[in-house]
Amino acid sequence: MGNDVKIGNSVDGVKETEQNILNTSMEDTKKKKSLRFVWIILGFFLVIFLLCGGIAVYGYNVYKSFLPERQVFEQRGSELKNAIKEQNLQKIKQSSQQTRLDLERLQKKIAKYSYISRLPYAKDYFNDINHLFNAGYSGLNTLDIVVEAITPYSDILGLGEKTSTGSGKTTLDRITFLVTTLDAIRPKLDSVGEELQNARNEIDKIDPNRYPEEIKGIKIRENFKLAINTIDQASSLVNDAKPFLESLPEMLGVTVPKYYFVLFQNDAELRPTGGFMTAYGILKVDKGKISLISSEDIYSLDAALNKRIPPPDPIKKFHKNVPYFYMRDMNLSPDFALSMKLFMGYYQQIPNVKKVDGVIAVDTKLLVSLLKVIGKIGVPEWGNFSAENDKRCDCPQVVYRLEEIVDKPVSTLKTARKAVIGPLMHSILANAFNSPKDKIAQLFDVGLTAIKEKHVLFYLFDEKSQKAVESFNLGGRIRDYQGDFQFLVDTNFAGAKSNMFIKQKIYEKIDIDQNGQVTKTISVTYNNPFPPSDCGLLSGGLCLNGQYRNWFRLYVPQGSTLLEMTGSEIKENVYEEVGKTVFEGFYGDKYPLRPQSMTKVSFKYKLPFKIEKGKTYKLLIQKQPGIEKYDMSISFNGKKQDFELRTDKEISWQN
Repeated sequence: MGNDVKIGNSVDGVKETEQNILNTSMEDTKKKKSLRFVWIILGFFLVIFLLCGGIAVYGYNVYKSFLPERQVFEQRGSELKNAIKEQNLQKIKQSSQQTRLDLERLQKKIAKYSYISRLPYAKDYFNDINHLFNAGYSGLNTLDIVVEAITPYSDILGLGEKTSTGSGKTTLDRITFLVTTLDAIRPKLDSVGEELQNARNEIDKIDPNRYPEEIKGIKIRENFKLAINTIDQASSLVNDAKPFLESLPEMLGVTVPKYYFVLFQNDAELRPTGGFMTAYGILKVDKGKISLISSEDIYSLDAALNKRIPPPDPIKKFHKNVPYFYMRDMNLSPDFALSMKLFMGYYQQIPNVKKVDGVIAVDTKLLVSLLKVIGKIGVPEWGNFSAENDKRCDCPQVVYRLEEIVDKPVSTLKTARKAVIGPLMHSILANAFNSPKDKIAQLFDVGLTAIKEKHVLFYLFDEKSQKAVESFNLGGRIRDYQGDFQFLVDTNFAGAKSNMFIKQKIYEKIDIDQNGQVTKTISVTYNNPFPPSDCGLLSGGLCLNGQYRNWFRLYVPQGSTLLEMTGSEIKENVYEEVGKTVFEGFYGDKYPLRPQSMTKVSFKYKLPFKIEKGKTYKLLIQKQPGIEKYDMSISFNGKKQDFELRTDKEISWQN
């Protein structure tokens, strides 16, 4: 029995030993498997680490290889910018050619890494690079076409050495030659338009929101948006210019002489279309040659009309002691064509007036800009005029002298004194047309700036010509626009010449809620920092700066809802006009804006449409003619933007 027990115990021991060995073996196997798994994981991470490190090193080396290119293109951009600023056609051509060679070299360099475009997320960025190259080439093509078109006229435009164009000695001869040969330039404009449209198509394919706001101090996203906006505007400008250039020879009397009613608007006394209509002249244009054939005071038209026209509501409500509707006050609509249609309707009823082909309105800003180029001039019987600063008003001497002649109390008739405008305009034209060649480019620049900033406006009777000037935004029209819109219009009713001194600053806040509803708050601060003038009737002083009475209106998208308006002495008035909703108010009787003081008006309203998340929000701001500039500060959903508004401006944000 005892032996059996031993055998049994032995068998059990063997089994137990075998089991232990088996367990040990399994544990060893598990350990080996675990260790192998650890090594696999470590190996995997090592490979990933080495791969990422290799990619990082490779990427860094690629990045370093492109760093010098930034300096090259910054230098090319500076050279091209300076050449254009100097208006040196030869330098522009050379700089354009060199930039093209550098672009081609860089494109070949980047093409070596085209395989990167097959990586996830990299394709879009690589495509953006190609869009930039294509847009760049189109931009250079545009520049080359413009230089080629201008080169034969470089002498006429004062941009180069004398060519064999047969252009005469005077500025007027050069202008006449240019006008009569415009047909040769227009086909080039078609090519410019095509190239700019190509650039626009390429640059519009880039989404700026894919890029960071800033890298190493360089504003990436903002620069993309600026480039897109600039090219879009240039393309639109050229396309809009085509009908204008087609009509220009006819407008400049190439086939038949044209006569224009030149209206002088005094922007020191601001009215809706740019200023109080103070004087006028009749201008003859024959094959580009301009001559002033007569000039009169605006009051002479009211006397010649000899009608008592009942005043409209704004005159009755806001214009003190004016019992009738005079022609001099007929520019109540900020839409220049509507005001001139009314004005010229009465003009044509006056017996024996000169028949004209349209109206050209100018203000003092244009006169000052021209005098800055041509220098001091003398006007027989009226003295000297210049653009130099006059300390008595901290304004150009020509502005003070005109106000002194026209408004300072004297014993002579007031109407006779405003006749100075005609001789002054004649002297400015004569001096400009006889300026030396080196002044021509500056004079062209003055004209283009005045047009862009709306210190010159056109209303033409010929329908085709009128459409042409409107397409180029020369007509002072209230524009149709798909998006947000605003147009602040101020009217000085018996506030002396205070607009010489008043500065406006506009603070704007645009909020969009989760449902896409847009609420806007616009605050306008009017600041008059200048001391008061001697406005006593018996003292004989020159009343320039007095108490300001302002009829103000804000034009916004039709259907907008006014929530609140402050700063008006009258109850807010809301109505529809020219396809817009208008918020109207007035201050000046109870609480006028006095010299060396400030006042503020504000509007809070909702737009009639909503903006979806991710969609583009567009805003068009129109600037009132006669205003030099507004200081603007706009906050869009918390993002602030400050700028000077000197022209109509379109702005867009991504919601």
